[in-house]
Amino acid sequence: MANRPSIGGPDGLPAPEVRPWAEEKHKILREYLRFHAHPRRRWLDDPRQNGAAYVDLFCGAGMARIEGTTNFVDGSPIVAWKASVDDGAPFTKVIIADTDTALRSACAERLRRLNAPVFEIQGDAAEAARNLPDHVNPYGLHVAFLDPFSLSALGIDLIRSLSKLRHIDILAHVSAMDLFRNFPAELKGERSEFDEFVPGWRDRIPANATDEIGRRAVIEYWKELVAATGLDAEPGLRQIRNRVNRDLYWLMLIASAKLASKFWNLVLEYDSPQTGFKF
Repeated sequence: MANRPSIGGPDGLPAPEVRPWAEEKHKILREYLRFHAHPRRRWLDDPRQNGAAYVDLFCGAGMARIEGTTNFVDGSPIVAWKASVDDGAPFTKVIIADTDTALRSACAERLRRLNAPVFEIQGDAAEAARNLPDHVNPYGLHVAFLDPFSLSALGIDLIRSLSKLRHIDILAHVSAMDLFRNFPAELKGERSEFDEFVPGWRDRIPANATDEIGRRAVIEYWKELVAATGLDAEPGLRQIRNRVNRDLYWLMLIASAKLASKFWNLVLEYDSPQTGFKF
């Protein structure tokens, strides 16, 4: 999440401010986990299976206040844990990471107060993802939620690391705002953050391409690299927009299982989807 002023929550722990659309993201997460609970419940009931972890590599504090209001809302790890309990399929481990140690610690404490089996991983998201196989069964049934502020934080190496887990569904926020705002400077070489998102992307931009065609080429190349990991970025997505109706994020599913695709399409059908990227 973006770095925002942190205040004290009603439970005495830090709680940064967030924009109102944070609740939209968490609504989609909750709806997806409701569908995911069906196979997860069977998985948990079978002692031969290998557990089910929820992974949140940009976890924040676990609670936030909606900017300009006095309303406090749960963060994504808390939303996910509560949803899994309510659906009768609680995750066997909740793994969190964040570069802000104070916020991560607050999130861990909030999860512990809910009796969640929380485990903290040190480092940034990419480092945490590389170390993730040491802390979960690679054959378990896992869900990851990735909510970075920039494209660079959603680098293809992060997806490659997560893809080493055989059964994982990834809900990822792709920063449309970053793509639209910074594409010209990135193309000129005045910035290099997109290089972490998808190395070698400039070679895929057609000569004399418009910004629209160039932005599309960046995303399509990233999706090609995602597919090379054995996962697929679903074509259906959910737009997260600001107050003036501009795209901020594209919330999408990255997974390999056909059942995951079915669940995602059901979520989008219920929630009025945008069926493709708009550049």
